Amino acid sequence: LLSKSKPPYDCIVNSMVINCVTTPSKRGRMLSMCYHQLRPGGVLFLILPKLCLTQSKHMSRKYLEEILREGIGFEILNDGKRESPKLAFFVLRRPLDGGDDSGDVSVRRWNDKFSKTQVLYHGKKFRNTFT
Repeated sequence: LLSKSKPPYDCIVNSMVINCVTTPSKRGRMLSMCYHQLRPGGVLFLILPKLCLTQSKHMSRKYLEEILREGIGFEILNDGKRESPKLAFFVLRRPLDGGDDSGDVSVRRWNDKFSKTQVLYHGKKFRNTFT
């Protein structure tokens, strides 16, 4: 299913999917695969429930943006300002330069500082365990 030749896609839409992936490492792998399946300059539209960013002691919008930029290598095009009362929207681009162009998903641009789950917020009860 995944091509090891030239990345085939100019655009990928990931709407309400990432929050259904069961573990942080699998979510990271999924985002990394999206990155590697995009051609340089290709765009990923990422949409997830806003509660994943506002009701988790492990995640915030700022931390997710840091993971997307520094952990995976995406450029955030919409300055992180798009959201509705229930959804958070991200427009991400694979940079035209840099990164691995082989399409091999086993080669990830990953920063190890994101490998461990951190508690960002203490004391309050949260309804969501999104990490």
